[in-house]
Amino acid sequence: MNLKGMLGAMNLARWIMLVGGIAVVGLGYNGWKLHQERAALDLALAPGGDVERISGKIQLLGKQISKLQSDADREGLSGQDDPSLYFRGFASDPNVRLGQVEITGPKVQTIIKGTEDLQYTIRPQNDGGAPRDRIVNYMYLLESKSRRVRVTGLQLNPVQKLKEWEHSNDMWKWSIELTSRAKVEAKPDAK
Repeated sequence: MNLKGMLGAMNLARWIMLVGGIAVVGLGYNGWKLHQERAALDLALAPGGDVERISGKIQLLGKQISKLQSDADREGLSGQDDPSLYFRGFASDPNVRLGQVEITGPKVQTIIKGTEDLQYTIRPQNDGGAPRDRIVNYMYLLESKSRRVRVTGLQLNPVQKLKEWEHSNDMWKWSIELTSRAKVEAKPDAK
């Protein structure tokens, strides 16, 4: 019997059974796929499953980013295009009061591969001198508020030229050399 003859011999009951059989196979396959997905989701939600493991990882990474962000916020140089603002800010601190400072630099130097040393020289704009305690407070603030900045040189000369036995007023002309070390960002290769 050919297909045309078989389709011509179909009545309503046979059509319902044929369409119903095809629908049962389709619905059975769809139900089996949905059951597989639900079983995978149940396994992921089970204790020790993917959801618990990934959410733990997300929490750990969140804590790490919070710590790194707070470290970056404490770092005085972060987010500044001009480090001279950082240096000038501490010169006017109430415990320092050195007045206006003149900043020269940076001189760029690479000592360790992947890092860059920026060297600055700081001097007072007026050369009237400053007491040693203020100069030391200034250097302390520069180093303590940033992990990248280090005082690498200091030159102190007395304002008054006195004989050895004469008493000084403890005013000093000063010059400070600072080094700020930063990682060098790797530049992508041009193709």
